[in-house]
Amino acid sequence: MDNYILFGEDENSRELSLSLGFAHLFCKGKDFEIINASSKKELLLKVRQLQQKKIVVLFKPTTEEMLRFALEKTTVDGVIGVEEIHPSDSVHYLRGGLDQILCKIARENGKKIVFSFSSILNSSHRSRLLARIIFNLELCRKYKNQTVFGNFSLISEEMRSAADLLAFRRVLEKKFIK
Repeated sequence: MDNYILFGEDENSRELSLSLGFAHLFCKGKDFEIINASSKKELLLKVRQLQQKKIVVLFKPTTEEMLRFALEKTTVDGVIGVEEIHPSDSVHYLRGGLDQILCKIARENGKKIVFSFSSILNSSHRSRLLARIIFNLELCRKYKNQTVFGNFSLISEEMRSAADLLAFRRVLEKKFIK
């Protein structure tokens, strides 16, 4: 399992990551970048610039329209934070950000759906966020999407071990050992 962090890499973070059971450490700015864009043109420009630097590009969408555009028309490697697109749920169903059409598009274009443990830790509406993540994980499993579940921690104290993240993911996916 790989560890993704949002703070700068130093010797302490590398040692901590190895001691927590991760195979690789990826740092924001050096190995990957999370981009925000409010328009399609801005998104295409940012993606092109980062692809030239050979950096993994993750997109954090703000609307369903931008999410679909990123999955269909851009060369982003994955999307992160799709469960945070809608501020509130519908009366009748969860609004997790993903649906069956977006999952099929993501699978056909080789895009990864990325989930952040740090967003769960720092959320003020943790129960709603967890319900949306569970919903999205079920969709991803049903439509065979590639998923990444990582720390994405802002500080070293937020990092959890690889075993803890795998166990938490199993609980969210409801895959219990029988």
